Amino acid sequence: MTTDEVHLFAKKLMEEVWEPFDSTKLADFYHPDVVGHHRSQTIGYKDLENRIAWDRKNRQSQKFQITDVIAEKDRFSIRFVFTTLELQTMQNSEIEVIYFYHLRDNKISEFWLLASIDFDYKQPA
Repeated sequence: MTTDEVHLFAKKLMEEVWEPFDSTKLADFYHPDVVGHHRSQTIGYKDLENRIAWDRKNRQSQKFQITDVIAEKDRFSIRFVFTTLELQTMQNSEIEVIYFYHLRDNKISEFWLLASIDFDYKQPA
């Protein structure tokens, strides 16, 4: 992909998967053998599905304010502020997030997550 295409891919990932918490779109963006890294967790495709299901059940009114996207032909990073209503506490929260993604055959093959909170990809939905 060109850098412009990668930049568009990054924005579509947020709009189609993470903003609506839509796991049916994961296959359009992630390889089935994707490997993610967040603190001590190693994350796979099923963990992404689990994360989205948990978010859909426990969060509402989510908004992603993208503050930066850096794109190259086979990788990109995205920085954003994620605001949401936490349904368990009925409190609004604001989370700063940075992802680093590697692409293979126009899909995400590996990623690293840095966030102001610990996202548990393994907890049940």
